[in-house]
Amino acid sequence: MKQDVKRINRSKRLGLLAATALLVTFAWAAPTSKTYAAEAPVAQSQSVVHTINVTGKGEITVTPDVAYVTLGIETKATTAKEAQKANAAKFAKLKQALTNFKVKAEDVQTVSFYVNPEYTYNEKSGPKLSGYSATHMVQVTYRDLDTIGNLIDAASEAGVNQVQGVRFDTEHPEMYETQVLEKAMKNAEVKARAIASAAKQQIVSVITVSESSADVYPIFSNQVYATAKTESAAADTSIQTGQVSIKSNVTVVYEIK
Repeated sequence: MKQDVKRINRSKRLGLLAATALLVTFAWAAPTSKTYAAEAPVAQSQSVVHTINVTGKGEITVTPDVAYVTLGIETKATTAKEAQKANAAKFAKLKQALTNFKVKAEDVQTVSFYVNPEYTYNEKSGPKLSGYSATHMVQVTYRDLDTIGNLIDAASEAGVNQVQGVRFDTEHPEMYETQVLEKAMKNAEVKARAIASAAKQQIVSVITVSESSADVYPIFSNQVYATAKTESAAADTSIQTGQVSIKSNVTVVYEIK
Protein backbone atom coordinates (compact mmCIF):
# COMPACT_ATOMS: atom_id res chain seq x y z
CA MET A 1 0.00 0.00 0.00
CA LYS A 2 2.81 2.37 0.87
CA GLN A 3 4.49 1.56 -2.42
CA ASP A 4 1.34 2.48 -4.32
CA VAL A 5 1.17 5.85 -2.56
CA LYS A 6 4.82 6.52 -3.40
CA ARG A 7 4.20 5.72 -7.08
CA ILE A 8 1.22 8.12 -7.15
CA ASN A 9 3.20 10.95 -5.52
CA ARG A 10 6.08 10.36 -7.90
CA SER A 11 3.72 10.53 -10.90
CA LYS A 12 2.29 13.82 -9.61
CA ARG A 13 5.78 15.33 -9.25
CA LEU A 14 6.73 14.25 -12.78
CA GLY A 15 3.50 15.74 -14.17
CA LEU A 16 4.15 19.00 -12.33
CA LEU A 17 7.72 19.20 -13.69
CA ALA A 18 6.50 18.55 -17.25
CA ALA A 19 3.88 21.30 -16.97
CA THR A 20 6.48 23.72 -15.63
CA ALA A 21 8.87 22.92 -18.52
CA LEU A 22 6.09 23.49 -21.03
CA LEU A 23 5.34 26.92 -19.55
CA VAL A 24 9.01 27.88 -19.66
CA THR A 25 9.31 26.76 -23.28
CA PHE A 26 6.25 28.80 -24.26
CA ALA A 27 7.56 31.86 -22.43
CA TRP A 28 10.86 31.72 -24.36
CA ALA A 29 9.20 31.02 -27.72
CA ALA A 30 6.67 33.86 -27.56
CA PRO A 31 9.11 36.77 -27.96
CA THR A 32 10.82 35.00 -30.87
CA SER A 33 7.56 34.74 -32.83
CA LYS A 34 6.79 38.43 -32.25
CA THR A 35 10.18 39.45 -33.59
CA TYR A 36 9.55 37.91 -37.05
CA ALA A 37 5.90 38.87 -37.38
CA ALA A 38 5.13 40.70 -40.67
CA GLU A 39 4.06 44.30 -40.35
CA ALA A 40 0.77 45.40 -41.88
CA PRO A 41 1.21 47.42 -45.11
CA VAL A 42 0.68 51.16 -44.86
CA ALA A 43 -1.79 52.50 -47.41
CA GLN A 44 -0.38 55.26 -49.63
CA SER A 45 -2.41 57.61 -51.75
CA GLN A 46 -1.25 58.00 -55.36
CA SER A 47 -2.28 60.96 -57.50
CA VAL A 48 -3.44 60.11 -61.03
CA VAL A 49 -2.14 62.34 -63.85
CA HIS A 50 -4.61 62.87 -66.71
CA THR A 51 -3.09 63.51 -70.12
CA ILE A 52 -4.01 64.05 -73.75
CA ASN A 53 -1.81 63.23 -76.73
CA VAL A 54 -2.01 65.34 -79.91
CA THR A 55 -0.08 65.69 -83.17
CA GLY A 56 0.66 69.18 -84.47
CA LYS A 57 1.42 69.91 -88.11
CA GLY A 58 3.43 72.81 -89.47
CA GLU A 59 3.94 73.86 -93.07
CA ILE A 60 5.50 76.83 -94.82
CA THR A 61 6.14 77.55 -98.49
CA VAL A 62 9.33 79.18 -99.71
CA THR A 63 10.73 80.32 -103.00
CA PRO A 64 13.09 77.68 -104.44
CA ASP A 65 16.75 78.60 -104.75
CA VAL A 66 17.97 75.72 -106.93
CA ALA A 67 16.80 73.65 -109.88
CA TYR A 68 17.86 70.18 -110.99
CA VAL A 69 17.49 69.67 -114.73
CA THR A 70 17.91 66.25 -116.35
CA LEU A 71 19.21 66.54 -119.90
CA GLY A 72 19.97 63.75 -122.36
CA ILE A 73 21.65 63.24 -125.68
CA GLU A 74 20.75 60.26 -127.87
CA THR A 75 22.70 59.47 -131.02
CA LYS A 76 22.35 56.66 -133.55
CA ALA A 77 24.81 55.00 -135.92
CA THR A 78 25.42 51.74 -137.71
CA THR A 79 28.00 50.65 -135.14
CA ALA A 80 28.25 51.07 -131.39
CA LYS A 81 31.58 52.87 -131.70
CA GLU A 82 30.17 55.40 -134.15
CA ALA A 83 27.13 56.01 -131.95
CA GLN A 84 29.36 56.67 -128.93
CA LYS A 85 31.66 58.95 -130.94
CA ALA A 86 28.74 61.03 -132.20
CA ASN A 87 27.37 61.23 -128.67
CA ALA A 88 30.70 62.40 -127.25
CA ALA A 89 30.92 65.16 -129.88
CA LYS A 90 27.49 66.51 -128.97
CA PHE A 91 28.20 66.20 -125.25
CA ALA A 92 31.32 68.36 -125.70
CA LYS A 93 29.08 71.05 -127.20
CA LEU A 94 26.68 70.70 -124.27
CA LYS A 95 29.53 71.18 -121.77
CA GLN A 96 30.54 74.39 -123.56
CA ALA A 97 26.96 75.65 -123.52
CA LEU A 98 26.72 74.98 -119.77
CA THR A 99 30.03 76.78 -119.22
CA ASN A 100 28.60 79.81 -120.99
CA PHE A 101 25.87 79.84 -118.32
CA LYS A 102 28.53 79.63 -115.57
CA VAL A 103 27.62 76.08 -114.60
CA LYS A 104 30.52 74.52 -112.68
CA ALA A 105 31.87 71.08 -113.51
CA GLU A 106 30.81 69.71 -110.09
CA ASP A 107 27.23 70.75 -110.86
CA VAL A 108 27.01 68.36 -113.83
CA GLN A 109 26.54 64.71 -112.88
CA THR A 110 26.07 61.75 -115.20
CA VAL A 111 23.01 59.75 -114.13
CA SER A 112 23.06 57.17 -116.92
CA PHE A 113 24.99 56.16 -120.02
CA TYR A 114 24.18 53.19 -122.20
CA VAL A 115 24.53 51.85 -125.71
CA ASN A 116 21.77 49.65 -127.10
CA PRO A 117 21.38 47.69 -130.34
CA GLU A 118 18.36 48.55 -132.44
CA TYR A 119 16.34 46.15 -134.55
CA THR A 120 13.82 46.24 -137.35
CA TYR A 121 11.14 43.58 -137.40
CA ASN A 122 9.78 41.64 -140.34
CA GLU A 123 7.11 38.97 -140.15
CA LYS A 124 9.04 36.69 -142.46
CA SER A 125 12.66 37.19 -141.43
CA GLY A 126 12.07 38.28 -137.83
CA PRO A 127 14.24 40.87 -136.01
CA LYS A 128 17.24 42.31 -137.89
CA LEU A 129 19.99 44.46 -136.42
CA SER A 130 19.72 47.96 -137.90
CA GLY A 131 22.23 49.90 -135.83
CA TYR A 132 23.03 51.20 -132.35
CA SER A 133 21.92 54.06 -130.14
CA ALA A 134 24.01 55.76 -127.44
CA THR A 135 22.34 57.80 -124.70
CA HIS A 136 24.03 60.03 -122.14
CA MET A 137 21.87 61.56 -119.36
CA VAL A 138 23.17 64.24 -116.97
CA GLN A 139 21.66 66.11 -114.06
CA VAL A 140 22.52 69.80 -114.00
CA THR A 141 22.33 71.82 -110.78
CA TYR A 142 21.37 75.38 -111.67
CA ARG A 143 20.77 78.33 -109.33
CA ASP A 144 19.96 81.25 -111.60
CA LEU A 145 16.29 80.30 -111.86
CA ASP A 146 15.32 83.37 -113.89
CA THR A 147 17.33 82.09 -116.87
CA ILE A 148 16.63 78.38 -116.64
CA GLY A 149 14.49 78.50 -119.80
CA ASN A 150 17.39 80.04 -121.69
CA LEU A 151 19.68 77.31 -120.35
CA ILE A 152 17.40 74.59 -121.72
CA ASP A 153 17.22 76.36 -125.09
CA ALA A 154 21.02 76.56 -125.29
CA ALA A 155 21.30 72.89 -124.34
CA SER A 156 18.88 71.92 -127.11
CA GLU A 157 20.92 73.89 -129.64
CA ALA A 158 24.03 72.01 -128.44
CA GLY A 159 22.44 68.65 -129.24
CA VAL A 160 20.24 67.76 -126.24
CA ASN A 161 17.16 65.92 -127.49
CA GLN A 162 15.79 64.68 -124.15
CA VAL A 163 14.66 66.84 -121.23
CA GLN A 164 13.28 64.72 -118.41
CA GLY A 165 11.72 67.40 -116.27
CA VAL A 166 12.91 70.04 -113.81
CA ARG A 167 12.91 69.75 -110.02
CA PHE A 168 12.85 72.93 -107.93
CA ASP A 169 14.15 72.73 -104.38
CA THR A 170 15.99 74.58 -101.61
CA GLU A 171 19.59 73.94 -100.65
CA HIS A 172 19.11 75.40 -97.16
CA PRO A 173 16.17 73.66 -95.45
CA GLU A 174 17.75 74.26 -92.03
CA MET A 175 17.01 77.98 -92.44
CA TYR A 176 13.28 77.26 -92.26
CA GLU A 177 13.26 74.39 -89.76
CA THR A 178 12.64 76.61 -86.70
CA GLN A 179 9.71 78.38 -88.37
CA VAL A 180 7.95 75.18 -89.38
CA LEU A 181 8.45 73.63 -85.91
CA GLU A 182 6.97 76.71 -84.23
CA LYS A 183 3.89 76.41 -86.44
CA ALA A 184 3.60 72.72 -85.60
CA MET A 185 3.73 73.45 -81.83
CA LYS A 186 1.07 76.16 -82.14
CA ASN A 187 -1.12 73.76 -84.09
CA ALA A 188 -0.69 71.11 -81.39
CA GLU A 189 -1.65 73.58 -78.66
CA VAL A 190 -4.80 74.67 -80.50
CA LYS A 191 -5.86 71.03 -80.85
CA ALA A 192 -5.08 70.24 -77.21
CA ARG A 193 -7.08 73.21 -75.88
CA ALA A 194 -10.06 72.28 -78.04
CA ILE A 195 -10.01 68.69 -76.76
CA ALA A 196 -9.53 69.77 -73.14
CA SER A 197 -12.38 72.28 -73.38
CA ALA A 198 -14.72 69.66 -74.82
CA ALA A 199 -13.83 67.40 -71.88
CA LYS A 200 -14.34 70.30 -69.40
CA GLN A 201 -10.65 70.23 -68.52
CA GLN A 202 -7.77 72.67 -68.65
CA ILE A 203 -4.20 72.29 -69.87
CA VAL A 204 -1.69 72.36 -67.02
CA SER A 205 1.67 71.78 -68.68
CA VAL A 206 3.58 69.98 -71.44
CA ILE A 207 4.90 66.60 -70.35
CA THR A 208 6.78 65.39 -73.45
CA VAL A 209 7.42 66.55 -77.01
CA SER A 210 8.76 64.51 -79.91
CA GLU A 211 9.34 65.96 -83.35
CA SER A 212 10.15 64.72 -86.81
CA SER A 213 12.75 66.55 -88.85
CA ALA A 214 11.52 69.08 -91.35
CA ASP A 215 10.81 67.48 -94.73
CA VAL A 216 11.14 69.41 -97.96
CA TYR A 217 8.64 68.72 -100.73
CA PRO A 218 10.13 69.99 -104.01
CA ILE A 219 8.19 71.05 -107.07
CA PHE A 220 8.46 68.82 -110.13
CA SER A 221 7.88 70.35 -113.54
CA ASN A 222 7.57 67.69 -116.22
CA GLN A 223 6.08 70.07 -118.77
CA VAL A 224 8.73 72.08 -120.56
CA TYR A 225 7.12 74.22 -123.21
CA ALA A 226 7.95 77.18 -125.45
CA THR A 227 6.25 80.56 -125.72
CA ALA A 228 6.90 83.08 -128.50
CA LYS A 229 7.82 86.62 -127.39
CA THR A 230 6.92 88.18 -130.74
CA GLU A 231 5.82 86.88 -134.09
CA SER A 232 9.30 87.37 -135.54
CA ALA A 233 11.35 86.26 -132.55
CA ALA A 234 12.24 82.66 -131.88
CA ALA A 235 10.29 80.90 -129.14
CA ASP A 236 11.84 80.70 -125.67
CA THR A 237 11.30 77.86 -123.24
CA SER A 238 9.15 78.98 -120.31
CA ILE A 239 9.59 77.42 -116.87
CA GLN A 240 7.51 78.32 -113.81
CA THR A 241 9.30 77.79 -110.50
CA GLY A 242 6.33 77.70 -108.11
CA GLN A 243 6.85 77.27 -104.36
CA VAL A 244 8.60 74.62 -102.27
CA SER A 245 6.76 73.20 -99.25
CA ILE A 246 8.51 72.44 -95.95
CA LYS A 247 6.55 70.35 -93.45
CA SER A 248 7.10 69.01 -89.94
CA ASN A 249 5.09 67.12 -87.30
CA VAL A 250 5.32 67.15 -83.51
CA THR A 251 3.69 64.83 -81.00
CA VAL A 252 2.91 66.53 -77.67
CA VAL A 253 1.62 65.05 -74.42
CA TYR A 254 -0.20 67.58 -72.19
CA GLU A 255 -1.24 67.25 -68.56
CA ILE A 256 -4.83 68.33 -67.96
CA LYS A 257 -7.02 68.72 -64.88
